[in-house]
Amino acid sequence: MSYDILAGMDDDEFEGGVGLDVIGDDDDDDDLLEAMTVSGAGNTDIIGAVKKAAKALVKKKVAQRVAQRNAGVVRQVGLQNRRRNPLGLVPTLIGAGVSIQVPAAPQNLFRAERLVVPSDIALDFGIADIKVGNVSQLVQATELPGAMFSEVAIDTGVSWDTAEVGNQISVTARNKSAAPIEFSAALLGTIAKR
Repeated sequence: MSYDILAGMDDDEFEGGVGLDVIGDDDDDDDLLEAMTVSGAGNTDIIGAVKKAAKALVKKKVAQRVAQRNAGVVRQVGLQNRRRNPLGLVPTLIGAGVSIQVPAAPQNLFRAERLVVPSDIALDFGIADIKVGNVSQLVQATELPGAMFSEVAIDTGVSWDTAEVGNQISVTARNKSAAPIEFSAALLGTIAKR
């Protein structure tokens, strides 16, 4: 069964006369046509405004037709080079009973997904705040136990805000022990480059 597309696309990306002439019989076309058809008075008309999945298929077909004519297609591409990397916090000596904000400055777009505090010091520290830029990433202003973020802790993955280049990520740690201890930690997360 073959159908003709009778109307042009309403989408801004298809303005200016880009359209399809005829769509053939393959399975993708049937899915597209199901999403695009409106029945009435014993016949089926194909309309231009379609669902998101159908639009994606139409875009693919338009790109194929343009490529067959040795023309170019311009499309917006998001961030491509994503990978998981650690970001270290500056090792800082924190006195007994003192809270200090410990900074990190990512050099790429970075979204932290886990804070890791070494288990040998995790019991001695409380995490009072975690900030991306000047925005706290905690639901409420209550200190969390450092052991919650130990490397052996289970189910500690989160999804914090993305730090832009130039934003600082900071962890405010409080030494709960009676002696000064060096606080060191790392953030694991996703970096992205354009």
